[in-house]
This record gives sequence, C-alpha cells and structure tokens, in this order.
Amino acid sequence: MNLKKAPQKEVLSIERTGSWGNVEYRHRLACGHTEIRKRPSPKDRIACSWCVVAKEKNEELSALAARPEPEAAYEVPLEIAVYDADIANEVDAGLLRAGLVAALGCTPESVEVVLEVDEDGVLAARYVVVFLDLPTARRIAQVDGRTPLV
Repeated sequence: MNLKKAPQKEVLSIERTGSWGNVEYRHRLACGHTEIRKRPSPKDRIACSWCVVAKEKNEELSALAARPEPEAAYEVPLEIAVYDADIANEVDAGLLRAGLVAALGCTPESVEVVLEVDEDGVLAARYVVVFLDLPTARRIAQVDGRTPLV
C-alpha cells in the first residue's frame, strides 16, 4: 500500500506489544484506526493506511448500491445449455453416481464413477466401483447377519 496518499492522523497513544525479538508498536490514531509498526513514531502525526482502505471500500460499496435494478421483464432461462461434450459426460457420470446412491441406499462417498479418455479424445464413464459397509451390504442382500453365508 502506498502510504504517500494516506491521510496524516494524530497519534493518541502508542502501546508496546510482544516479547523480546517480536515487539510491535500499536499506534492508536484519532481516526479510530490502529497502525502497527516495528518502531514507535517520534512524530505526533502519522499516515493511516486503514483510512485509504476504508475509502476505497466505501467507494466500491457505493458503486454497488448505485447499480440499477434489472428490468422485471428480464428472465433467466431455466434450461442449462451444455456446450462441451466433456462437461456433458461429467454431468452424466454425476447422474449415474446419484442414481446408484439412491438405488443402493449407500453414502455418496461409497460410489466412484471412473472416467477415462478414449482413442478419440472423448471423456466417458468406463466403470463404477461401489464400496459397501457390512450393514448396507446385508440390507441389500436381505441377510440378517445371524444366518451364515455359505
């Protein structure tokens, strides 16, 4: 930050903080901000970098507030256009994963859809790996756990 354009503010107090080797001097200014420096300032007025930051942010916020509201006739289309085949294949893989999670009643973390790039350079789902914990596997297999599996 360029302190040359920062306004000079009166130093109200200087507080020494930190232990030996890590000492900082906190200069409390009349504007309410605190400037932290490695040495105490001998001057009664120093530049306040936080006033510059506050002014810039105030200008940004006022610019946001001054933006006109969008017209009521403007409608966002509900359809999502997919322009890239790779993105479409990733979406299909996500739908496949979600469908398996819903059908098996398992956690989303237990279903992994593996995508690979084929000879034509197209990204597509190649296989699915499902990791099931024992209670979920028994529920799907309709085994109560007391019956030995042979």
